[in-house]
Amino acid sequence: MAYSNLTADKLYQLLPTYLRERDVESGEPLRALLSIIEEQTDAIEADIQKLGENAFIETCDSWVVPYIGDLVGTTPLFDESRVTDGDTAGELFRDLTGPSLKPPIALRNRGDVAKTIYYRRRKGTLPMLEELARDVTGWAAHAVEFFELLVWSQWIRNHLRMHAPGTPDLRSVEKMDRLDRAFDEITHTVDVRHINQDEGWHNIRNIGFFLWRLGAYRMERVQARRLGAAGDFRYHFSPLGNSAPLFSRQRREGDEAGLATELHVPQAIRPAKFYEDLRAYNALPLPRPGYTEFYGLFDVLPGFNVAPAPSVMVLVDGVPVPADNVHCRNLSVWSQPVNADIGIDVERGRLVLGPDWVPAERVEVYHHYGFPGDLGGGPYRRRAWLTRPELAEAVLTVNDSGDPATFATLNDALAQWVADGGQDTIIRITDNRTYEEAIAIDVQPAAGTFLAIEAADGFRPHLMLDGPLTLAGDRQDFSVTLGGLLIEGRIEITGSLRRLRLLHSTVVPGGSIAEPDPDLPPPPVVPPEPSVTAVAVDGDGVPVNTELSLEMAFSITGGLRLPDHAQGIYALDSIIDGVGEPAIGGIGAAPFGPPVHLERVTLLGETSVRQINLATEVVADGLVRAERTQTGCVRFSYIRPGSRTPRRYRCQPDLAEKAAIDEEEKKSGPLTDAERDEIRSRVRQRVKPEFTAEEYGLPAYCQLSRNGPVEIATGAEDGSEMGAWCHLKQPQRESNLKIRLEEYLPFGLEYGIIYVT
Repeated sequence: MAYSNLTADKLYQLLPTYLRERDVESGEPLRALLSIIEEQTDAIEADIQKLGENAFIETCDSWVVPYIGDLVGTTPLFDESRVTDGDTAGELFRDLTGPSLKPPIALRNRGDVAKTIYYRRRKGTLPMLEELARDVTGWAAHAVEFFELLVWSQWIRNHLRMHAPGTPDLRSVEKMDRLDRAFDEITHTVDVRHINQDEGWHNIRNIGFFLWRLGAYRMERVQARRLGAAGDFRYHFSPLGNSAPLFSRQRREGDEAGLATELHVPQAIRPAKFYEDLRAYNALPLPRPGYTEFYGLFDVLPGFNVAPAPSVMVLVDGVPVPADNVHCRNLSVWSQPVNADIGIDVERGRLVLGPDWVPAERVEVYHHYGFPGDLGGGPYRRRAWLTRPELAEAVLTVNDSGDPATFATLNDALAQWVADGGQDTIIRITDNRTYEEAIAIDVQPAAGTFLAIEAADGFRPHLMLDGPLTLAGDRQDFSVTLGGLLIEGRIEITGSLRRLRLLHSTVVPGGSIAEPDPDLPPPPVVPPEPSVTAVAVDGDGVPVNTELSLEMAFSITGGLRLPDHAQGIYALDSIIDGVGEPAIGGIGAAPFGPPVHLERVTLLGETSVRQINLATEVVADGLVRAERTQTGCVRFSYIRPGSRTPRRYRCQPDLAEKAAIDEEEKKSGPLTDAERDEIRSRVRQRVKPEFTAEEYGLPAYCQLSRNGPVEIATGAEDGSEMGAWCHLKQPQRESNLKIRLEEYLPFGLEYGIIYVT
């Protein structure tokens, strides 16, 4: 402090001792007076200190940032301060750590203002433009001056361009694999068309900004999924047993004056690049470092070197497989390598072991997977979404460390919970292991009111259920929370609960996506099972689960089947994928499910509910039917034509139909009913959701396609996209980049924004 280092009675302690002694004799009236004055002096001192802090962009309050930006003459960009989404999560989940449950947005106006002078000093240079694109969008970026890739006649006397030959090297598989991609080095003839996503790139005036919307998520010590029986040599990197590409780790650029390379962006590892990486490693003189650009140790192990920025690593029974034994393979057809070699198919995420490695007790892998954002659980930060430990009587830790204070399985931890009388407990999993167990939880005898099974921050354990995860017992006041989990199976509420919560979790749509063994006869086709079901009546025919509330946030599930008399379903920033079946419906033969409250949700499949209390910024790919339409509201959403909903506000395709009819009437006058129907049909064919991938397990799952209608891509209340990925604010990121390029792009040049993922 300016006038005292004490925390209380600062003014009083400045008085001489004899005055304080006399004040004590009088009942300390002076001390009481000075304490009142001290409150105001503290406020003045804090204001003076804040004035000093507000003079600097690094320490100023958020409200000061636009004023400093105006001082340096920069246009304010969209950032998290302009997000107007409500705080429904904060109201629903008051027992979480918090303090804020709003998703972080990779848009920072403060950083942009802070670097304004820095940008202007390098204005117009290509590295600066690339860094600008990366900073204002929050995505990995690479800038290309396309005139460098134009074919021209070489002048022998001067200005030789040996890096730009007129004909490509057809013998270089790796270079040919980069043709017409972000890091293409092959020269082209001039393309005079306007530059856009797919054409018009190569011209003298054109600069392309390649952007990667998918992120690379790091997974450590994940159990690879064996394809066949024990002793088989075939594995999937994914613990779910599906094929998915392996991604490279995004790296920071060491030189701000340079440009990003293929190693600096998060994208699927190209097989040709991985092959060249291993070939270059094997060409090194002995002794070799033990790692390559992509393959190497993530963690310190005695006797091994840690790789600077690894993307992939394999351990067999705890022993790292040396880089000398790793080979790039095409495993579209499974085949076993020789001796102690292993083969990795980075395009499909497959792994094969040589005879010297099998049979293996456990195969663990380190790798990166691609996904659009922080949703469904993963190694990202979600500390705010953990249950507050002070609310629990016990916190039980589950991992495979062997520590006597921890539990090796979930059932061991649940047995301890039962032995403790079912008190309020948090079971926290602190690894990425696969837990292959049959889990049954009986809440009837529990003394507490909640049980939380959560992954620790930064982990995503895999629950491979042997049968459904059952929740039994009649407890209308009991809550079960599942957080940060990857659940392969389904959840059945056979008793009666108050709340079931899914937070940053995935209950695999359809139950499983494991690929069948091609050496065995194909399994029979069975319809996908819903992810969550709850009984409607007990054995005596009495309704149960009348108070049940299913609450999910930033989660992915399959179909939901709950009784219509349940309290309701609350879904925030989530994906509900029926996999060809209804997304939400009633239990058994009941036609309708319970009331729903949906915010920023993507629904794949039909939805039949008793009523819709609120649906905002929702993409409903299937028909939506509400039994009661007198209450509730649907706003800023895509609702498939033919649906039966409460009143709608600025929904698609209704809004686009009205705009098209009004525009045609301005041109041609009043229209007949047949002409109006024709316009509606034409608009409905155009304005419907298109996804980059609709199958769970693929990197771009439920990401809106670049070729989809702009009405859905920018149809949310704040101009962002509808659906589960609304919180990414992708249209605003592109808008921010366009604003800055208008300021910093050299005169006479044209730019194109090209999305790679």
